Amino acid sequence: MELSLSLARKTQPMRAVTLFRPLLVCFVLLSLVFAEERRPQPAAPPVEIDVKNVQELRGRVGQTLSVTGDVARIGSSAAGHRFINFTGNSEFTVFISADDIGKFQPDPPEKTYSGKTLAVQGTLERFRDKLQIRVRSPDELTIIEAKRGPPPVVANRPAPIELKSVGKDAWVSPAGLRYSGYDPDGRTRKDHVLRHAKDIPDRDGPHGVFDGGDELAFAWIDAAWEKVQSQQIKPRQEEGRDVYTIPMDQRIGYMGGESGGRQGHPPLTHVFLVVRRGTTDVVTAFPK
Repeated sequence: MELSLSLARKTQPMRAVTLFRPLLVCFVLLSLVFAEERRPQPAAPPVEIDVKNVQELRGRVGQTLSVTGDVARIGSSAAGHRFINFTGNSEFTVFISADDIGKFQPDPPEKTYSGKTLAVQGTLERFRDKLQIRVRSPDELTIIEAKRGPPPVVANRPAPIELKSVGKDAWVSPAGLRYSGYDPDGRTRKDHVLRHAKDIPDRDGPHGVFDGGDELAFAWIDAAWEKVQSQQIKPRQEEGRDVYTIPMDQRIGYMGGESGGRQGHPPLTHVFLVVRRGTTDVVTAFPK
């Protein structure tokens, strides 16, 4: 009898331990699960968008993005701010404050990034009806080695030129091209050509746009005219006009308008130039 009681006393604690073990295992497993859930998760990579996708960018204001595109020009303000503009989207700009310029070493942004294909990462903002990403350090800009499109020899871009005023609504370029008179819509010939310094996305059909915007449009045309002279390129004659299609052997702009938007804004390498027959009076000029 005493032996039976003794065995019963020893068995009861052992049963309690046996029953507790599964509960302990469950508790440990649940603790591991909760700890994993509380562990900080890596941030999702930013959405990648081509700068030419204007409509998609407009719908992503406030989001962190990685926007890739070809640099058209880099401007600066009197205060020292920098503005990186891209081919194929005149609505989007990368803004670098003058306070942050010192972080870009050894060269300033205009020397490091001009003519490059860039990926910029940051939060897309809307500022004065424009889209922008503010960059505070070089770490937010990545140069893409392979620039897209056929031979974009940026090093051979012409230097900006100034047209000389020679009368009311008349100008002459350094190469001798004359911009005078008006187009059928009443624009001066100068303003007519400057329509091709920026994209008009809703224009029917193709719309040739010069790389470099207002600053380089007339320089590209002068460079083409100098090539006509040096290589004695012959025009096609149409209705009292000399029509030239001048190969520039490099990218000089891109196709805008509705057609260009549908095709992804392909690069253009020719200047289409029309002058009045036997003169240097420009009727129109644009990339083709």
